[in-house]
Amino acid sequence: MNRKKVVGKVGKFNIGFRPEQLTSHAGTVLLHNFAQRLGIAELLEEELHVKTRERGYGESEAIRGLVYNVILGGEHLSALEVLRGDPGTQELLDAEGILAPTTAGEFLRKFEIGDVHDLQRVHLRLQARVRPHQQATTCTIDLDSSIYEQASTHKEGSTKAYNGEVGYHPLFAFWAEEGELLFSHLRRGSAHTARNILWFLRQTRKRVPETVTKKLRADSGFYSKGVVEWCEAEGFTFTITAEQTAPLLAAITALPERRWRTLPEYALAEVAELRYQPTGWAHAYRYVVKRELAETKAGELYWKYHATVTNEEGQAAGEVVGWHLQHAAMENAIKEHKSGFGLEKLPTQKFHANWAYLLIGQLAFNLVAWFKRLVLPACYHRTTIKTIRHHLLNLAGKIVHTARRCFLMLSNQYRYQAVWRFAIDRLAHLQFG
Repeated sequence: MNRKKVVGKVGKFNIGFRPEQLTSHAGTVLLHNFAQRLGIAELLEEELHVKTRERGYGESEAIRGLVYNVILGGEHLSALEVLRGDPGTQELLDAEGILAPTTAGEFLRKFEIGDVHDLQRVHLRLQARVRPHQQATTCTIDLDSSIYEQASTHKEGSTKAYNGEVGYHPLFAFWAEEGELLFSHLRRGSAHTARNILWFLRQTRKRVPETVTKKLRADSGFYSKGVVEWCEAEGFTFTITAEQTAPLLAAITALPERRWRTLPEYALAEVAELRYQPTGWAHAYRYVVKRELAETKAGELYWKYHATVTNEEGQAAGEVVGWHLQHAAMENAIKEHKSGFGLEKLPTQKFHANWAYLLIGQLAFNLVAWFKRLVLPACYHRTTIKTIRHHLLNLAGKIVHTARRCFLMLSNQYRYQAVWRFAIDRLAHLQFG
């Protein structure tokens, strides 16, 4: 290296800068090729008309920049500056440039409610394209909400929630078998857990394939006659954690001891079932109850109950309990959404802008979920985005242009070469109608 280009020395290394076309995110070439085959850019251009002027970044360019920023670990709009300073990664993404953080904020603030609905339609069309390639024969909807703490009341809709935190209270519906976020909806922090739930379920239903077995799991926040009737009308098998009202608790405690059976999978736990008809409901339903020994602060033992209402009549009580409690995996999905993709802190003061950002985050979340299952080996199907970044995306590479050909050169010591070969072969045969 020319000594004039050496800026200093660290340990035994002389540090310098030279005009090499390098990338620190070589694995994005695989993900971007998948996105191209899926036709994300074209759908964004067709459906979105947020901007009023032609100059600057188009809707597709702006959203793709935000999507890749989230996927590569950018937790704030300011992280876009890292991608702006990485021309090698920009070339891999076919991006003429990456929008600046201030430009990204201005773009998001242009979103109105109609634009949000347009972005939701993009999701719907993408999901329809992916469906023929998905292998799951069952769609279990895991339904939940979560508080996304903002620590600010200056953001529109960021209000105090039931747990005392200030923020938003979005609804989520995940497809358990595919790891896909079917639908999401941003709400004020003070919104009741089940607010707009029937509308939300109807929107989610549009995204569920007709040919699969349909199931739904939910916690007690969604325990209602309306949700139960909707599930039955739509042909869903459901398990919903029941609110322990005084009449239901009285019916549970009145069960004779001979009705309780040991649950081998759980220490000091037993299961029983009963028929119970809540006030106003059309008929009695099957309630499966798990009880386990707990201890008060005074050291006294008592039974702690967990009741689940279901229309599943074929499974044994213990199997119903085990399957329903898998709903706890929803917490991991929300944790991945909040922390893995850095979507908890929404970036602007405007509600519709933050709603749009949440939907852009959903696009990033699902792009990775589909990529894992349709392109990568089976051992990656349930891995976190952190693992995908570590094994695949955040990889150094050198871009070489020679004889009208373009090469992306990686180290021959790279450990996960077999994953690349597998992904390259899958991509070559992957076509979306």
